[in-house]
Amino acid sequence: MERQGKGTGGLTMDDDRFARECIKYFKSSPGFKRLFEGMRDKYRSLGYIGGTVVLKNPTPLEREALSGLLKRDCYSSKSISVKAESVLKAIDGTRFQYVDFDQVLKGYFNGKLISKKDERVFYEQEKDSFFAKLLCGFEDTKGGRWLRDILESHKNAYKIIIQRYDRDREKLTDDLIYTIKGINELSFSEKKTVRFALFSSKITKNPHFFDMDNECGKLLLQAASYILDTPCPQNAEGRAELLYRAGIINDQISNYTMCCNVEAYINGEVHSGWHGFFERGEPLLVSLWNLAEVDTIKCRNNIVFIFENPTVFSQVLSETSHKRPSLICTYGEVRLASLVLLDKLVDNVDKIYYSGDLDPEGILIADKLKQRYKEKLILWHYEPEDYNSIRSKDIIDGHRLKKLERLKSIELLPVADAILKHRCPAYQELLTNKYIQDVLNI
Repeated sequence: MERQGKGTGGLTMDDDRFARECIKYFKSSPGFKRLFEGMRDKYRSLGYIGGTVVLKNPTPLEREALSGLLKRDCYSSKSISVKAESVLKAIDGTRFQYVDFDQVLKGYFNGKLISKKDERVFYEQEKDSFFAKLLCGFEDTKGGRWLRDILESHKNAYKIIIQRYDRDREKLTDDLIYTIKGINELSFSEKKTVRFALFSSKITKNPHFFDMDNECGKLLLQAASYILDTPCPQNAEGRAELLYRAGIINDQISNYTMCCNVEAYINGEVHSGWHGFFERGEPLLVSLWNLAEVDTIKCRNNIVFIFENPTVFSQVLSETSHKRPSLICTYGEVRLASLVLLDKLVDNVDKIYYSGDLDPEGILIADKLKQRYKEKLILWHYEPEDYNSIRSKDIIDGHRLKKLERLKSIELLPVADAILKHRCPAYQELLTNKYIQDVLNI
């Protein structure tokens, strides 16, 4: 580049022409491409033209171009280090000396040049504007408060929402509006529930829109967990229970429980279907669908006996059928149907006797029910003496034992300590005779 005498004053038409020519000059040689890319990266990091660009394994074209620009030997070294000030100094004294190099660097990349700091500021401003517009009209609603709170706290579904914001803002807008409307529609009461498909259809005209494998279903679940101040569940049963607490009944057919000698009522009238089984003293398998149809459930003598194990349930029922006790079988892990059944009868009973296996999982199930039904639930044969009398020779691994750290009920601590001491499970089948005697004598 030939040298040029100094000019005066601000930017002129010639300056603009020289800038275009300077950009054309650097673009005309492929040997400058990596240098300018490196200078752009430094500009993005620093916010100004500066720093040093290192070109490793330079090509012959790069060696030639940089040797000519910098007026130094760039042919022999394995890498070439170029300071930004060296480039500016090389230009100084040429006909491009008054050119704003920021303008040149920007023009080289067709006008796209912004520091990471400025880019972040612009990103945050644009994001704030996006969500402020989305929240307009929902500010004082449950759903609106949920979204506002998590945007401020960066908790709950925040990461999911921001990832989707970066990916597809238009689809995110629709999904968040539907989620907010859905949350605002829910009662968050177990006494006022709606079937899942009907709820989804009312909000979106699509009965499957909030299915748990859809993005909107995941948002709804996150929002419900935030409002209920509980961790977002990772399994199907936990999700069904959370939705139930929010006022949604889901999976109505396959979610079931077993009961016997209980009466169900609709608006104060005996349910004829349930009554037929009650009259015959036969066990009845009830689904969430069946439970959704009734509002009150009553037990004989205001007492109900619950068994985790179906074999124990069947044996106790067989041996005590002449007394007609009210019995429930939860089939291991307490499903939502069992909780709904208990919720509908808890106000009409004096005592709920619960029995299960004496291992970490069984203890935590008992603990969960004790926390839910408080003093009405009696932990039935959960004493260390019961455990020691039926303790098996199996060994519980440390991972399972660690679950007992989550225990909340003081009443269960003695048996939990016994389990931790012996590291062996105990199964309720061996307590069947004791259960039978208790049912006959209570």
